[in-house]
Amino acid sequence: MFRLLPPATLGALIFTTIAAAAAAPVIEPRTPRALTEEDTAEVVDFIVGNAVFALYHQTGHLLINRYGAQPKGMSEERAADFFATLTLLEPRSGTGDQTLVDAIDSWKLGGPGTLSIVADDAGRRNPHALDETRTNALVCDMVGADPEGFADIAEAAGLDPAARRLCGATWKREQAAWKAAAKGLPPAPAKPQTFAVAYETAAPEDETAATILEDNGVLEEVADNLAERFAFKNPPTLRARSCGMASTRFDVEANELVLCYELSTLHAEMIMRDIEQRN
Repeated sequence: MFRLLPPATLGALIFTTIAAAAAAPVIEPRTPRALTEEDTAEVVDFIVGNAVFALYHQTGHLLINRYGAQPKGMSEERAADFFATLTLLEPRSGTGDQTLVDAIDSWKLGGPGTLSIVADDAGRRNPHALDETRTNALVCDMVGADPEGFADIAEAAGLDPAARRLCGATWKREQAAWKAAAKGLPPAPAKPQTFAVAYETAAPEDETAATILEDNGVLEEVADNLAERFAFKNPPTLRARSCGMASTRFDVEANELVLCYELSTLHAEMIMRDIEQRN
């Protein structure tokens, strides 16, 4: 679904940009080496997957704020996560599954310190950064949707066996709650709309992430999917830009789903650090 950049080109971009970064944690490989094709694919997939999940999460906030689509008993953050998960699991696809795994891994790779890393110079934290509770809920959603198919994900995530047995019932209950809350959402259109997308110029330290996002058509991919699902009277713009912190948001006043380049740069650093530690 996403086009990969040529391995040699991406390898040069990743190492050059991450070493030059000043506004984010600097990851410098202890033993610099050329990226293999497998490394390249993993880096790109991780950046893209987390960007897609973030955009669907923010779409959940849009649906909640504009149409009141918040299931009873769910916090707004949980409801936004559930919309993203439901979107990626229905219909099932290998890409959708991997996107959810990437989102889960972003917390696993960052660990508890991720919440303190994802902050601007004033110390403002990103309220949308995944924590352990939300990550386990994502794993439970996947297991509830397909207990056998996602058993290895539950094992790798260390989901408690007792909690895992309840995931099927939880998934069904949440689906019913979402269906009730979604009654006021726009129907699927007879003809898909055109959503505006915009990739703003990135700061030098975020150019690698910006290149990967734009060359893989991340905004367009999400926009096309939403255009097929909802007949919005006022479709949101999907915008990638520099924000001053690693975050995403639904900008109510501007009617925009915003993906911050800094977040994708952070994801690049996370996966590069993991690749470094494996070799």
